[in-house]
Amino acid sequence: MRRMMPSMTELQAFEAAARHNSFTAAARDLHVTQGAVSKQVRSLESLLGVELFERVRQRLELTPAGARYLERIRPTLDEIEAATVEAAGREQQAGTLHIASMPTLGAKWLIPRLPQFFARHPEVKLEFIPHAQGYVFDEPELDAAIRFGVGVWPGSVADYMIGREIVPVCRPGLLGEPPHGTVGSPDALLRYPLLHHTTVPEAWPDWFAELGVPTRDAWAGARFDQFSLLTQAALSGLGIALIPRCLIEEELANGALVVAHPARVLSNKGYYLCYPEHKQHLPALQTFRAWLMEGADEGRILI
Repeated sequence: MRRMMPSMTELQAFEAAARHNSFTAAARDLHVTQGAVSKQVRSLESLLGVELFERVRQRLELTPAGARYLERIRPTLDEIEAATVEAAGREQQAGTLHIASMPTLGAKWLIPRLPQFFARHPEVKLEFIPHAQGYVFDEPELDAAIRFGVGVWPGSVADYMIGREIVPVCRPGLLGEPPHGTVGSPDALLRYPLLHHTTVPEAWPDWFAELGVPTRDAWAGARFDQFSLLTQAALSGLGIALIPRCLIEEELANGALVVAHPARVLSNKGYYLCYPEHKQHLPALQTFRAWLMEGADEGRILI
C-alpha cells in the first residue's frame, strides 16, 4: 500500500514559503524559480485537500490548516537536516575523535600537551563535548571520556592515565619559614586548616592513615567541587590541599605552591581514558590512546 507521503521537494517549498511569507523569497532561498515553488505548494495542497496559504493585503500568510501542518512537520525536517549534516560530517572527518574530559585535567594537563600530539598525528582531530555528557556512551557523538575515579564504570573499558600520586600543598609561608612545618611528622599538618575535594572526602583520612596517623580530625575543613577551585584555595592561603601532582606541576615549579610534607602517597583514584568496547577499534581512538599511554602516570611531555 502506497504511503500518503508528500515529496521532500514539496515539503521544502512549503516550509520555505511559510518562513518567508513569500513564494518569491522562498524561490531565492531554494535556488529555483517562483513558479516552481508555487507548483510544489499547489501539489501539496492537492494531496492534503486543504489550502495552506491565503493572500492578505498582497502578503502570503498561512491558513489555520497550514499553520497546524507546519507545526507538525518542521521538527521532522529539522531532525532530517541534523542527521544528514552529522552523517556527512562524520564521513568527511573519519579521523575525528569526540571526547569529554574532566575540566581541570583537560586545562592543566591534557591541553598543554596537545601541540605535541597534533605534531605527531595531524590526521586526527579532537572535538571536545561537555564533560557532563562523558558518562553516557549511549550518545552516538561520544567516543571516549576522561573520568576520575577508581577505574570501574559499567559499560566501558577504562585505561589508567595519571593522577594517583597526591601531594599536600599550600602557599609558601603558611607553615612558617623552612624547615618548620615542611618536614617532620605528618600529624603536624593537623594544626592547619585542611581543604577537601567534595567527591573525594576520604582523601585526607586515607593519607594520614597511610602514614600511620589515624585521626578523626582529618575529616574537618572546607570543601570544593573542582580541583581547580581547591588549587586556588591553596594559592589564596586558605589552608593545605591534597591534590594530584599532575594538576599542579606548574605551581610547584614556579614556587606558587610548596609541598607541605614529602611523603609519597598513592591514592586509589585517578584519571582514566574510558570508551565503550564497540568503539575501541576506531582508528582515531587507537592513536589517541597509544599516545596517552606512552606518558601515563609519569606526567612527562609526550613528544
